[in-house]
Amino acid sequence: MAYQQQYQQQYGYQYGQYQHHQQQKQGSKTVVVRDGDPYIYLYVMGEWYAYNPNEDLLGSGAMGDVYRGYRVKDGKVIAVKRVKDCYANVKMIRERARLEASLAFRHPNLVEMLGSCEYAPDYGPIFILSNFVQGRNIDEFVKQFDDSPTRVEKISNAICSVLDALDYVHSRGVIHRDIKPSNIMVENDTNVRLMDLGISRMNGGNGFSSCGFIGTPQYSAPEQIKREDGESNAPQINATTDIYELGITFYELLDGHNPMDCTSESETLAKQISEKLPNSAKIPDRLMEVIWKATEKNQSSRYQTALAFKEAIQQALIPEPTASEKFSAWLQSHVALVVGGAAAAMVGILAVIISLL
Repeated sequence: MAYQQQYQQQYGYQYGQYQHHQQQKQGSKTVVVRDGDPYIYLYVMGEWYAYNPNEDLLGSGAMGDVYRGYRVKDGKVIAVKRVKDCYANVKMIRERARLEASLAFRHPNLVEMLGSCEYAPDYGPIFILSNFVQGRNIDEFVKQFDDSPTRVEKISNAICSVLDALDYVHSRGVIHRDIKPSNIMVENDTNVRLMDLGISRMNGGNGFSSCGFIGTPQYSAPEQIKREDGESNAPQINATTDIYELGITFYELLDGHNPMDCTSESETLAKQISEKLPNSAKIPDRLMEVIWKATEKNQSSRYQTALAFKEAIQQALIPEPTASEKFSAWLQSHVALVVGGAAAAMVGILAVIISLL
């Protein structure tokens, strides 16, 4: 709130007159900088936004740096991702940035995009704007449950929320392709949101599928790596790719480390292609079986949909019956059989007696 009030007092209210003047002066410019003002102003989908590049970053990823920004008319806090300068002039990266900004999804477990803007269509900085999410990465969030008897259940529920988000984007033809703990945010310690669709791929092709390996090696599915190696019969990237990555993420959150992480990237990629996840004493057996299926090397052996993965997790969390409950169920079924058998025998005897009369 302090940021918002400070922005409004210093820049927000006086910007109305400046906006009108600048639009007349600059014509169709969507990125504006003015002398003596530390803010960069961005015009997106009919609204002006602003951010101060001198402020501390909210975060940094493979494609860009994220800053706290504001909507000019009311000071509402938003997030501004500026694509890193080393990528900004790469046509493929610019197209991906526009794609991410255009994914106008509305789902409680996704971040709502506001749009993008750029100095020019082919060069210079490009900005992606989204609603601001107040929270922390899921790997930080789960640390508070280390000694909790409900730790496994809480982590599993968070993963189920991610699967709800994946079910939504998959149904709209989008594959995320970079699921990992740093791309899952827990908002105010309650709501889980899947972040960063910046390298997502539209089913049916968006021109990026032949551009090489994209993702994070410690979480990447074998088919992502094989496509990078140029294998002629490399499998297609699809919903099961995200399921594999989330399976690795799920294992890491439960176990505390990622067993695919090696000192060299080549070792990590080799493990992803050929090595099964090791059993973990920290993961219940039934849940371990679910994770193994999600991370099968063969795509056809994995869960084929996010909902199937979610249902398997929920089923694995149902407590197994105790020994006494099992015995009680066995006794009831066998007593029914005995009683049923005795009744049948009595009917048979009566039939014989009647036939003799």
